[in-house]
Amino acid sequence: MTTINQTTPPVQTHATPCVVVMAKHPAPGRVKTRLTPDYSPHQAACIHAAMLDCVLTRLLTHLPGRHILALDHPTNPQNTPPEQPDPELAFQIPHEFQVIDQGQGDLGDRLNHVWHTINTENTPEPAAGERTQVSSESNGSRGVGNPGGGGGRTVFFGTDSPDIPPQTLKNIFPTLDHADATIGPVSDGGYYCLATNRPAPQLLSGIDWGTEAVYHQTHNAAQNAGLKLLDLTPWHDVDTPTDLLELQHRLKHTNEPTLTRLSQRLHRITQDTTR
Repeated sequence: MTTINQTTPPVQTHATPCVVVMAKHPAPGRVKTRLTPDYSPHQAACIHAAMLDCVLTRLLTHLPGRHILALDHPTNPQNTPPEQPDPELAFQIPHEFQVIDQGQGDLGDRLNHVWHTINTENTPEPAAGERTQVSSESNGSRGVGNPGGGGGRTVFFGTDSPDIPPQTLKNIFPTLDHADATIGPVSDGGYYCLATNRPAPQLLSGIDWGTEAVYHQTHNAAQNAGLKLLDLTPWHDVDTPTDLLELQHRLKHTNEPTLTRLSQRLHRITQDTTR
């Protein structure tokens, strides 16, 4: 399903930074599992889809660059859609985003795979005016290459921090004027983004992914590699029911339309106990 958007994608140049979102398809039982049992696996997947939608839209608004969505492939060998697809499991891929497979392995392996892909491939950009809706059963893939060259600035995001302040986002690339890399800490010991001036696989080696040690181990890896790593303003992520409630509370005070829509969508999902 596509909807028409008349906006023309920005012209990519060699100096254009890459803005990458690493995301999983919103398949129940595979995403936001720490939200259960307070919420059903289906509700958790809908929450993931809502946050993914929000992240994609906000990065287009607040962080110019070459936008890339790195998706995994859904675990569905029979490729059988549900009898009654839930629209809350769908997410929109804006036409400005190119889509690639994020590869296999742990998060470090997948980040390295994406770095390699965006710096070496060369295929056409998506057609202007296209905005694709993807369900949890579709892999959403479309061609991606490096029409503007590679090896330059790249920032990676996940989907767990949908309400990063606009000024923090705008500070990412200017911070790289003074460092080799920059990182956005979250309170659970991970990070909401990692940005570098050039590929730096040293920052992904020896990391215990998914633990509270990730942020500190990344700083240690930078020090061991002789790379200057600067912190961005700390922010929040959403892993647990308490995190989700805190996000919903913050969203009550927003005047940003995209975040208002997220607030309304999360309210619908969390209040619907039939899911």
